[in-house]
Amino acid sequence: MPKLRKLRKAKKFRYNVNRKRLNKQKLSTGQIKCKEIKNVWEDRKTITANLKDIGLGWDPNKIIKIPNAHAERVQVIKKMHGFVEEENTVEPKPVNRSKGFVMEQMEADANALRESNFRLPKGVVAHITYMMDKHKLNYKAMVLDQKNYDQWTWKQFRAKCRKLMSIPEQFENYLQSRNLDENSFDWIEYESDSEI
Repeated sequence: MPKLRKLRKAKKFRYNVNRKRLNKQKLSTGQIKCKEIKNVWEDRKTITANLKDIGLGWDPNKIIKIPNAHAERVQVIKKMHGFVEEENTVEPKPVNRSKGFVMEQMEADANALRESNFRLPKGVVAHITYMMDKHKLNYKAMVLDQKNYDQWTWKQFRAKCRKLMSIPEQFENYLQSRNLDENSFDWIEYESDSEI
């Protein structure tokens, strides 16, 4: 009996595919970007076993179960009518986390204070410094200025001025260029609608 033409036709060898690279991609678990996890990761263990040792979970739905209100109500009704005796509270087994220190390192790293690398663009700094030179910290006057091309509101000016003042590197340059020091810089902020 002759073979079907479609089956024979479908079998084609793809010469352009790099099978070695393809197998590596299939077998690899991907790059681990967290250095704490990467240091203790064991390639011979499965992903779930590795995460269990560290104290992390793969699926949050399995770890933190959402309480089922309907099932709880059924249990309460069964107890009330005497179908089910009081349940003995079984204490959960202590989980053996051989690499629990990794979680502590990750928490410490997450809670560590980081210095902000944020800097305002030069054009924004030039615009804000011009407005501050002309109007000091009177944001309502900044809004009415002719050079408010972007039509910033007074709250946007206030946010940008405060941001500039919170970046020591850029604000110190501004103070030095205007021959001011931080102690003498005591401009009053006008915030309310009545003050202009």
